[in-house]
Amino acid sequence: MTTSEPERGAIQVISRAAAILRCLENEPAGLSLGAIAKRIDLPRSTVQRLVDALALEQLLEVHGAGGVRLGPALIRLASRSHGDITQRVRPFLEELSKHTGETAVLVHANRAELMVLHSVISSQELRVAPTPGNFLAIHATSGGKMLLSGMTDGVVTQLLGPELKVLTHKTLSTLPALLDELQQIREDGFSYDREEHMLGVHAMAIGIETPQGRYAISLVGPAWRMEANDEGLRRALTDCRNALADALRSPQVDHPPAG
Repeated sequence: MTTSEPERGAIQVISRAAAILRCLENEPAGLSLGAIAKRIDLPRSTVQRLVDALALEQLLEVHGAGGVRLGPALIRLASRSHGDITQRVRPFLEELSKHTGETAVLVHANRAELMVLHSVISSQELRVAPTPGNFLAIHATSGGKMLLSGMTDGVVTQLLGPELKVLTHKTLSTLPALLDELQQIREDGFSYDREEHMLGVHAMAIGIETPQGRYAISLVGPAWRMEANDEGLRRALTDCRNALADALRSPQVDHPPAG
C-alpha cells in the first residue's frame, strides 16, 4: 500500500508539530520562534505557521517575541494521564491519613504551580482540606519544593524568575534562599512548608518516582500539631512512599499492607 502525496504532506505537518511540542517540553519559560527553528532545523516561517495553528487549538501559548510555551489544552490532556496513578495511590493516602491523623495529599508540578491530584482529609476537628484540582504556588508548598528539588537550579530559575510571590511573612522571598533550601531537600529527602503558603498551616512532603513521572506526597495540618510530631510524620511518610514504590513495581498489589 503506497502513501499518496497529500497523505505524506499531512504526516510531515504532524511530525513537525510534534517536534515543536517536544522541544518545549522542558522549557517552562518558553522559547522564541528563532530558538525553536534552530533546535528542530526548520525555517522560521514554517515554525511561525505551525505555532499559530497550535496556538489556535490552545496547544501552545504565545507571549510576545520570546515566549512560545506549552498551552492549557495540552496541560489539560496531560492531567488526565494522572488518573491511573491517583487510583493506585488512593488507598496508601487513606492509610497514611488514618495512621497520622493528618490530611494526606498527592501533588504534581504544573509549571510554576502545584496541582492537587487527590487528598484524604483528616478526621480531626481542626484540619486542613486541600481541594483536588486546585493549584497552589509551587515555591511556597512542601510538595512543590520537593518537586522543584528534582530539577536543576537552572530550570528552577527559568521557571520562577528572579522574584518570588510572597504569600505570608514566612514565605521565602528570594530565589537564592529557595535554591539553598532545595539543596538541603536533596540531601535530606524531606521538604517543609512552615506557614509559607498560609499562616497556621504546616506541611511536609516526600517525593516518589513512578512510571508516569515524579510526584510528591504531603501531610498537611495545623502548624502546632505538625511540629509536635515531626519525627513520627517523617517515618509515616517514608513507610508510605516505600510501600507505594513496592506496589508500583508489582501490578498485582494495589493496597498497602495491613497494620
